[in-house]
Amino acid sequence: MKNPDAGREMCSFLEKKLALFNRYLSITKRMKETLQDKESGNLGVFISERQSCITKIEGIDGSMEKIIKEGSDKLSHISDKCRGLIDGCLRNIKGIMEEIDLMDRELMVMVKEEGEGMKTELLKLRNVRQAAKGYIKEKGFSPRFLDTMR
Repeated sequence: MKNPDAGREMCSFLEKKLALFNRYLSITKRMKETLQDKESGNLGVFISERQSCITKIEGIDGSMEKIIKEGSDKLSHISDKCRGLIDGCLRNIKGIMEEIDLMDRELMVMVKEEGEGMKTELLKLRNVRQAAKGYIKEKGFSPRFLDTMR
């Protein structure tokens, strides 16, 4: 006896997960474009959007885990059509995750270079400030007269 309900639930969860991973991929692409254009002001928005996707994916994973724990015997009776859909979704998700991983590595390198550039600029500014301090006349003490009793 085949149980279509568990298979359908898993398929719907995997399709939602695939859609979220596609969204995550598009956000990562936009982040990369933003960094390449040297506009790092919008990165906070992208990071929060990515975190939102991660949270939703974790929720889906939790729901799928419940189905697996509650009905492992039901999952052994999934129809061949659902198995094919599940396998296809899993392959697509894996491909997207690999693409995201490569982009994340590139982003890390870009951010590291950007950070090093900022650090260099700050050191230059500090050196200029210290040089300017050398030209400032130090305040002396106010003159005091020792002979005040006359």
